[in-house]
Amino acid sequence: MALNFRGAEAVVKEILWADKPAISKFRNPRGYRHPDLDQKLIRERLRNEARLLEKLAEFGLPVPSLYSVNLDGTLIMEKIEGPSLEEFLKNNNDISKIKDLGRLLSNIHASGIVHGDPTSSNFIVGSKLHAVDFGLGSVDDSNEARATDLRVLLESLEGHHSELNCRETLLDAYSVWEKSNSVLDRLKIIERRGRYNLMRG
Repeated sequence: MALNFRGAEAVVKEILWADKPAISKFRNPRGYRHPDLDQKLIRERLRNEARLLEKLAEFGLPVPSLYSVNLDGTLIMEKIEGPSLEEFLKNNNDISKIKDLGRLLSNIHASGIVHGDPTSSNFIVGSKLHAVDFGLGSVDDSNEARATDLRVLLESLEGHHSELNCRETLLDAYSVWEKSNSVLDRLKIIERRGRYNLMRG
């Protein structure tokens, strides 16, 4: 059983589940919170992530299948074979994956969900592009939340893959969604707001 990742929110391990490769995601207890409150929050966030995965699967979107939800704070889900998009783009100048990324994020938004942390490390290049890790996700159809998702993704791509000049490719793919215009308008407002705050120091 290999430890894949230990983060602030969770410990992620590769395991076998019914003889199939799977991922175990255990939410870390927080020592600064009262144990009863901590358990309540862990369970709420666990259920929330499970609900998001189930809803996205109902829409036919490429996310890991959910195998088990344990109230100790553990999700067991399908292991998507393949590198993260971040790793893939470091070794391949394949701009088509950016188009897939824009379309996938727009489909997630069209389902009424925002990812919450859509960095290039939270997408897996398998038989198709999959979105993973909805621990910060939520049901939200506001333009502000969707545009914030887009901004986080653009900043991730610029920070890790600036040589690919991904912005226009990503936004063009996202804009195929018929309701994208209002989200893209809100993105411009958010980015202007960020530049103004930066100038103010």
